Parts: sequence; C-alpha cells; structure tokens
Amino acid sequence: MKLCPYCDKKISWFFGIDHTKCNADAEKHRSFLRNHTKNEALSGTFNLGVVGFSEAMEYLPSDEAHAAIAGGYHDAVEEMCDDLILDYGELEKLDSFVQHFAARMDKSFEDASEYLDRYETNKTIFQAQILFELKKGTLPKDRQPPAGLMLNKNETFIYSWDSVQCSTLNVKTKFRGRSTGGSYRLAKNLTIRHTEHRGRPVSYSEWNSKGSGVLAVTNKHLFFLGDSDAGDVKERFSSVSSLDPTSDGFIVNLTLKTRPAVRFTLEGTSRYAWFASNIILAAPSL
Repeated sequence: MKLCPYCDKKISWFFGIDHTKCNADAEKHRSFLRNHTKNEALSGTFNLGVVGFSEAMEYLPSDEAHAAIAGGYHDAVEEMCDDLILDYGELEKLDSFVQHFAARMDKSFEDASEYLDRYETNKTIFQAQILFELKKGTLPKDRQPPAGLMLNKNETFIYSWDSVQCSTLNVKTKFRGRSTGGSYRLAKNLTIRHTEHRGRPVSYSEWNSKGSGVLAVTNKHLFFLGDSDAGDVKERFSSVSSLDPTSDGFIVNLTLKTRPAVRFTLEGTSRYAWFASNIILAAPSL
C-alpha cells in the first residue's frame, strides 16, 4: 500500500484518509521555501529564523525541500540576468548568499554550491559573467581557438561550442509549365499539329544539413567547422540581418538571396542557445 509522503499514512483509491490537505500544505511549504530563498539570494543573505522555515523543512521530504531551495536560488539568478549580464554587485550578493547558506545549513562552501546547483544555475552565472566582461570589451580568459580555424588580419577569436548541428536554408528554382495545342487535317493524308509550351520559374527553399561540428565566433565572422564532408560554413557579420531564437538554438538570417539563413542547434538546455546568441550579437563590436 502506498504511503503519503507527508503524513506517512496509507493512500487508497477506494477508501481511507483524505490527503487533499496534505498536498495543499506541501504546496504551501514548497512555495514558501522557494520564495524565501529567492528573496534571500537577491539580498545576499540567508535567514533561518523566519516563521515557516523550520516547519517547511520538517514537513517536506528532503528531496522536495532541496528542489524548492535550489529552485529559489535559480529564480534569483534568472531575475538578475534579465538584463543578460551579472555585474560585480550582483555577483557579490550571490557569493554572500552562498556563504551565509553554507554557514546556516552546516555545509562547506563547495557543498553548498553543489547543493544549490540542482538546475545548473552555476553555468548561468558563468555565462552571464562572460557577457558582462564582453560588454566592457574584455575577452574570455583561457579561450583556445578550435583546430582548423583560419583567421584574417585583425580578426580575433572570441568563443566556440562543440557538438553543434548546422543547416543552411537554400533557395532554388524549378519550372512549372503546361503544353497546349491541337491537330488540324488539311488533306486526306496531311495533318499538322500546333503545340505551345508555357512555363514559369518557381522559387522554393529547403534546409540542407551540414552535420555536426564546431561553432566559432570571431569579431568578423561566424564559422561552422563541420565533422562531415558536407563542408564548412563561413558567414561575415556584415551579411547578418537578425537572429531568431528556437527551442534548441537559433536561426541566423542573412541578406544573401541564395542562402537567406543558417540554423544552429546546440546540445544542452536553452540556456546554451541564449548564451551563444548573445555572444554573436556582441561580437561585431569587439
């Protein structure tokens, strides 16, 4: 028989204890922990003495409490990143919060950071830091250009990503037409046929996969270095008109008539696509 995770009494489909209140109380405690953690992270502290914290920690199973606290921390970082960057003041608040959280929860700083990173929040912080430095004109440290990347004079490598899927949108032309005409008998043994062919060009587009490879960004170009024989892609930023986000990457729209767009799909969460697209937007000004 399944037991309620909150009151530890049995759950039955046909009779037994009504657990509606248990679930409502659990949701209330989860919301409290998440909102409290978010507000504390935004202010750079962590207070255990507020009314409701101990009750929530005792009522919820440890995994649910962990998810709520880590979720609140993630919400705070997401709110700080609304302007796409984390400045020094925001970073100091987050560092102070982790230190206070570690002390209050009797954890080391490293263990507290790992505990709060349930939703890969540290990667978001790392990416937002890089965007902040780029906005100031400072390039990421310890970056290495991928093998095979050929740079022009006064061209600077900025960043790259592995295991990226690339497709190009190609515009092609085909003809659609029809034939008309008829046969005319001029004599017993003489017939002629009149035929007319009419056609018109029709343009269409299709995505052509370039396979998987490395996406690299410089201050002048966007490179795709493919692993297959489909060929590489090199687009000058002066040909880029806009970027459109997708659920797993982004589309780079070009001013080229025969190749109006290139699509990139990145592995991982949508946060990777957010990071890459913002680096591409900042690259031409570096």
